[in-house]
Amino acid sequence: MKKHKKRLLSWVIVFSVLMIPITSCEKEDHGDAPDLPPKSSFVMDFSDFMDETKSQSAYETYHHRNLAVFHVAVWNTVIFLHMAIPVAAFVESFNHDPSPQPDGSWLWSYNVNVGANTYTANLYGKGEGINVEWKMYISKSGQGSFTDFLWFEGNSHIAGIEGDWTLYKSPAENIPFVGIDWFRNVDGTSGITYTNIVPGGPENGGYISHEITKDTPYDASYNIFNKGQNNLVEINWNRQTLKGQIRDPKTFGDEEFHCWDENGVDIECP
Repeated sequence: MKKHKKRLLSWVIVFSVLMIPITSCEKEDHGDAPDLPPKSSFVMDFSDFMDETKSQSAYETYHHRNLAVFHVAVWNTVIFLHMAIPVAAFVESFNHDPSPQPDGSWLWSYNVNVGANTYTANLYGKGEGINVEWKMYISKSGQGSFTDFLWFEGNSHIAGIEGDWTLYKSPAENIPFVGIDWFRNVDGTSGITYTNIVPGGPENGGYISHEITKDTPYDASYNIFNKGQNNLVEINWNRQTLKGQIRDPKTFGDEEFHCWDENGVDIECP
Protein backbone atom coordinates (compact mmCIF):
# COMPACT_ATOMS: atom_id res chain seq x y z
CA MET A 1 0.00 0.00 0.00
CA LYS A 2 2.83 2.40 0.85
CA LYS A 3 4.57 1.48 -2.42
CA HIS A 4 1.36 2.28 -4.35
CA LYS A 5 1.07 5.70 -2.65
CA LYS A 6 4.70 6.52 -3.47
CA ARG A 7 4.18 5.56 -7.12
CA LEU A 8 1.04 7.72 -7.34
CA LEU A 9 2.84 10.67 -5.75
CA SER A 10 5.70 10.27 -8.22
CA TRP A 11 3.28 10.43 -11.16
CA VAL A 12 1.63 13.55 -9.73
CA ILE A 13 5.00 15.27 -9.40
CA VAL A 14 6.05 14.29 -12.93
CA PHE A 15 2.72 15.43 -14.40
CA SER A 16 2.95 18.75 -12.53
CA VAL A 17 6.49 19.38 -13.77
CA LEU A 18 5.47 18.61 -17.34
CA MET A 19 2.50 20.97 -17.16
CA ILE A 20 4.52 23.99 -15.98
CA PRO A 21 6.26 24.70 -19.31
CA ILE A 22 3.06 23.99 -21.25
CA THR A 23 1.10 26.65 -19.33
CA SER A 24 4.03 29.05 -19.47
CA CYS A 25 4.41 28.64 -23.22
CA GLU A 26 0.73 29.29 -23.81
CA LYS A 27 0.99 32.57 -21.92
CA GLU A 28 4.20 33.56 -23.70
CA ASP A 29 2.69 32.75 -27.11
CA HIS A 30 -0.06 35.31 -26.52
CA GLY A 31 2.50 37.97 -25.61
CA ASP A 32 1.88 41.27 -23.91
CA ALA A 33 -0.99 43.56 -24.71
CA PRO A 34 -0.10 46.29 -27.23
CA ASP A 35 0.03 49.85 -25.95
CA LEU A 36 -2.89 52.01 -26.96
CA PRO A 37 -2.01 54.70 -29.51
CA PRO A 38 -1.77 58.11 -27.82
CA LYS A 39 -4.91 60.18 -27.37
CA SER A 40 -3.34 62.73 -29.71
CA SER A 41 -3.59 60.12 -32.49
CA PHE A 42 -7.35 60.56 -32.44
CA VAL A 43 -8.17 63.91 -30.85
CA MET A 44 -6.88 67.10 -32.46
CA ASP A 45 -5.88 69.89 -30.08
CA PHE A 46 -7.92 73.06 -30.63
CA SER A 47 -7.18 74.60 -27.22
CA ASP A 48 -5.26 77.65 -28.51
CA PHE A 49 -8.25 78.74 -30.58
CA MET A 50 -11.17 77.85 -28.32
CA ASP A 51 -11.80 81.38 -27.04
CA GLU A 52 -14.50 83.56 -28.56
CA THR A 53 -13.70 86.15 -31.21
CA LYS A 54 -12.82 89.59 -29.85
CA SER A 55 -14.89 92.72 -30.54
CA GLN A 56 -13.34 95.41 -32.73
CA SER A 57 -12.73 98.88 -31.32
CA ALA A 58 -11.92 102.28 -32.71
CA TYR A 59 -8.27 101.76 -31.90
CA GLU A 60 -7.68 98.04 -32.27
CA THR A 61 -8.87 95.35 -34.67
CA TYR A 62 -8.69 91.59 -34.21
CA HIS A 63 -9.76 90.50 -37.69
CA HIS A 64 -6.76 88.29 -38.46
CA ARG A 65 -6.92 86.15 -35.33
CA ASN A 66 -10.73 86.15 -35.30
CA LEU A 67 -10.68 84.67 -38.79
CA ALA A 68 -8.31 81.93 -37.58
CA VAL A 69 -10.65 81.18 -34.65
CA PHE A 70 -13.61 80.97 -37.06
CA HIS A 71 -11.92 78.48 -39.41
CA VAL A 72 -10.84 76.24 -36.52
CA ALA A 73 -14.29 76.47 -34.90
CA VAL A 74 -15.97 75.15 -38.05
CA TRP A 75 -13.96 71.92 -37.88
CA ASN A 76 -14.31 71.71 -34.11
CA THR A 77 -18.10 71.85 -34.52
CA VAL A 78 -18.08 69.11 -37.16
CA ILE A 79 -16.01 66.88 -34.89
CA PHE A 80 -18.18 67.58 -31.84
CA LEU A 81 -21.39 66.81 -33.71
CA HIS A 82 -20.30 63.75 -35.66
CA MET A 83 -17.41 62.25 -33.68
CA ALA A 84 -18.50 62.71 -30.05
CA ILE A 85 -19.30 59.03 -29.46
CA PRO A 86 -16.19 57.44 -31.03
CA VAL A 87 -13.93 60.07 -29.46
CA ALA A 88 -15.43 59.47 -26.00
CA ALA A 89 -15.16 55.71 -26.46
CA PHE A 90 -11.48 55.90 -27.43
CA VAL A 91 -10.54 58.27 -24.61
CA GLU A 92 -12.30 56.02 -22.07
CA SER A 93 -10.22 53.01 -23.15
CA PHE A 94 -7.21 54.41 -21.24
CA ASN A 95 -9.08 53.82 -17.97
CA HIS A 96 -9.36 50.06 -18.48
CA ASP A 97 -7.15 46.99 -18.74
CA PRO A 98 -7.41 44.56 -21.66
CA SER A 99 -8.00 40.82 -21.57
CA PRO A 100 -6.46 38.26 -23.97
CA GLN A 101 -8.69 36.67 -26.61
CA PRO A 102 -8.44 33.20 -28.21
CA ASP A 103 -7.41 34.63 -31.60
CA GLY A 104 -4.35 36.35 -30.12
CA SER A 105 -5.96 39.79 -29.88
CA TRP A 106 -6.61 41.86 -26.76
CA LEU A 107 -9.97 43.31 -25.78
CA TRP A 108 -10.73 46.53 -23.90
CA SER A 109 -14.41 46.26 -22.92
CA TYR A 110 -16.30 48.91 -20.93
CA ASN A 111 -19.26 51.29 -20.85
CA VAL A 112 -19.02 54.98 -21.69
CA ASN A 113 -21.55 57.75 -21.18
CA VAL A 114 -22.13 60.38 -23.87
CA GLY A 115 -24.82 62.86 -22.93
CA ALA A 116 -27.78 60.95 -21.50
CA ASN A 117 -26.88 57.71 -23.30
CA THR A 118 -24.70 54.78 -22.27
CA TYR A 119 -22.75 52.82 -24.85
CA THR A 120 -20.82 49.56 -24.64
CA ALA A 121 -17.41 49.75 -26.29
CA ASN A 122 -15.29 46.78 -27.35
CA LEU A 123 -11.87 47.78 -28.63
CA TYR A 124 -9.74 45.00 -30.11
CA GLY A 125 -6.00 45.31 -30.66
CA LYS A 126 -3.88 42.66 -32.36
CA GLY A 127 -0.16 42.88 -33.03
CA GLU A 128 1.42 41.55 -36.19
CA GLY A 129 5.15 42.25 -36.26
CA ILE A 130 5.65 46.00 -35.85
CA ASN A 131 2.00 46.73 -36.75
CA VAL A 132 -1.02 46.74 -34.45
CA GLU A 133 -4.50 46.44 -35.93
CA TRP A 134 -7.36 48.15 -34.06
CA LYS A 135 -11.13 47.74 -34.31
CA MET A 136 -13.72 49.54 -32.17
CA TYR A 137 -17.22 48.04 -31.96
CA ILE A 138 -19.89 50.07 -30.16
CA SER A 139 -23.37 49.00 -29.03
CA LYS A 140 -26.36 50.81 -27.57
CA SER A 141 -29.49 49.37 -25.97
CA GLY A 142 -32.92 50.94 -25.66
CA GLN A 143 -34.24 53.57 -28.04
CA GLY A 144 -32.20 53.76 -31.24
CA SER A 145 -30.37 50.58 -30.28
CA PHE A 146 -27.63 48.99 -32.37
CA THR A 147 -25.15 46.18 -31.78
CA ASP A 148 -21.43 45.92 -32.51
CA PHE A 149 -21.23 48.77 -34.99
CA LEU A 150 -17.66 49.04 -36.29
CA TRP A 151 -17.32 52.76 -35.63
CA PHE A 152 -13.62 53.01 -36.39
CA GLU A 153 -10.61 50.88 -37.21
CA GLY A 154 -6.95 51.54 -37.84
CA ASN A 155 -3.32 50.57 -37.65
CA SER A 156 -0.42 51.84 -35.59
CA HIS A 157 3.29 51.22 -35.25
CA ILE A 158 3.92 49.08 -32.19
CA ALA A 159 6.13 51.84 -30.77
CA GLY A 160 3.27 54.36 -31.02
CA ILE A 161 5.08 56.68 -33.44
CA GLU A 162 2.64 56.72 -36.37
CA GLY A 163 -0.60 55.28 -37.63
CA ASP A 164 -4.00 55.87 -39.16
CA TRP A 165 -7.71 55.56 -38.40
CA THR A 166 -10.84 55.24 -40.51
CA LEU A 167 -14.07 56.47 -38.93
CA TYR A 168 -17.50 55.52 -40.21
CA LYS A 169 -20.31 58.05 -40.03
CA SER A 170 -22.98 56.35 -37.88
CA PRO A 171 -24.94 53.11 -37.42
CA ALA A 172 -27.73 54.71 -39.48
CA GLU A 173 -25.35 55.72 -42.29
CA ASN A 174 -22.52 53.21 -42.45
CA ILE A 175 -20.14 54.94 -44.84
CA PRO A 176 -16.50 56.06 -44.54
CA PHE A 177 -16.52 59.51 -42.96
CA VAL A 178 -13.14 60.74 -41.71
CA GLY A 179 -9.64 59.42 -42.30
CA ILE A 180 -7.03 60.25 -39.67
CA ASP A 181 -3.26 60.11 -40.18
CA TRP A 182 -0.91 60.87 -37.32
CA PHE A 183 2.72 60.78 -36.17
CA ARG A 184 4.77 61.78 -33.17
CA ASN A 185 8.53 61.98 -32.67
CA VAL A 186 10.77 61.63 -29.64
CA ASP A 187 11.69 65.32 -29.87
CA GLY A 188 8.08 66.33 -29.14
CA THR A 189 7.11 67.22 -32.70
CA SER A 190 3.87 65.70 -33.91
CA GLY A 191 1.11 65.93 -36.48
CA ILE A 192 -2.46 64.81 -37.11
CA THR A 193 -4.69 65.22 -40.17
CA TYR A 194 -8.46 64.77 -40.49
CA THR A 195 -9.58 64.17 -44.09
CA ASN A 196 -13.14 64.05 -45.40
CA ILE A 197 -13.49 60.65 -47.12
CA VAL A 198 -17.27 60.54 -47.68
CA PRO A 199 -17.62 58.66 -51.00
CA GLY A 200 -18.78 61.03 -53.73
CA GLY A 201 -19.25 63.86 -51.23
CA PRO A 202 -18.67 67.45 -52.40
CA GLU A 203 -16.08 67.95 -49.65
CA ASN A 204 -14.30 64.62 -50.20
CA GLY A 205 -10.59 65.46 -49.99
CA GLY A 206 -11.06 68.47 -47.74
CA TYR A 207 -8.88 68.35 -44.62
CA ILE A 208 -7.49 70.01 -41.54
CA SER A 209 -3.97 69.23 -40.36
CA HIS A 210 -2.29 70.29 -37.13
CA GLU A 211 1.45 70.15 -36.47
CA ILE A 212 3.75 70.91 -33.56
CA THR A 213 7.26 71.73 -34.78
CA LYS A 214 10.57 73.15 -33.61
CA ASP A 215 10.34 76.02 -36.10
CA THR A 216 10.73 79.69 -35.18
CA PRO A 217 9.08 82.08 -34.72
CA TYR A 218 6.00 79.86 -35.15
CA ASP A 219 6.06 76.35 -33.71
CA ALA A 220 2.47 75.27 -34.40
CA SER A 221 0.21 75.28 -37.45
CA TYR A 222 -3.13 74.39 -39.00
CA ASN A 223 -3.65 73.86 -42.70
CA ILE A 224 -7.34 73.84 -43.63
CA PHE A 225 -8.36 72.92 -47.17
CA ASN A 226 -11.94 73.63 -48.25
CA LYS A 227 -12.50 71.33 -51.22
CA GLY A 228 -15.71 72.98 -52.42
CA GLN A 229 -14.06 76.42 -52.52
CA ASN A 230 -10.64 75.10 -53.54
CA ASN A 231 -9.20 77.30 -50.80
CA LEU A 232 -6.24 76.51 -48.53
CA VAL A 233 -6.07 78.44 -45.25
CA GLU A 234 -2.68 78.41 -43.47
CA ILE A 235 -2.48 79.36 -39.81
CA ASN A 236 0.84 79.55 -37.92
CA TRP A 237 1.39 80.67 -34.34
CA ASN A 238 3.76 80.54 -31.39
CA ARG A 239 2.39 78.44 -28.53
CA GLN A 240 4.15 80.56 -25.88
CA THR A 241 3.68 84.12 -27.10
CA LEU A 242 0.43 83.40 -29.01
CA LYS A 243 1.60 85.64 -31.86
CA GLY A 244 0.51 84.32 -35.23
CA GLN A 245 -0.36 84.72 -38.88
CA ILE A 246 -2.97 83.56 -41.38
CA ARG A 247 -3.07 83.23 -45.15
CA ASP A 248 -6.58 82.93 -46.64
CA PRO A 249 -6.69 83.75 -50.38
CA LYS A 250 -10.48 83.65 -50.63
CA THR A 251 -11.11 86.06 -47.75
CA PHE A 252 -8.23 88.49 -48.28
CA GLY A 253 -8.01 88.27 -52.06
CA ASP A 254 -4.24 87.85 -51.94
CA GLU A 255 -1.53 85.30 -51.18
CA GLU A 256 -0.02 87.24 -48.30
CA PHE A 257 0.13 86.35 -44.62
CA HIS A 258 -1.78 88.63 -42.21
CA CYS A 259 -0.51 88.76 -38.62
CA TRP A 260 -1.54 89.40 -35.01
CA ASP A 261 0.41 90.14 -31.84
CA GLU A 262 0.41 88.45 -28.42
CA ASN A 263 -2.91 90.14 -27.60
CA GLY A 264 -4.56 89.10 -30.85
CA VAL A 265 -4.39 92.62 -32.29
CA ASP A 266 -3.89 93.01 -36.04
CA ILE A 267 -0.37 94.05 -36.96
CA GLU A 268 1.83 94.31 -40.02
CA CYS A 269 3.72 91.06 -40.46
CA PRO A 270 7.40 91.33 -39.41
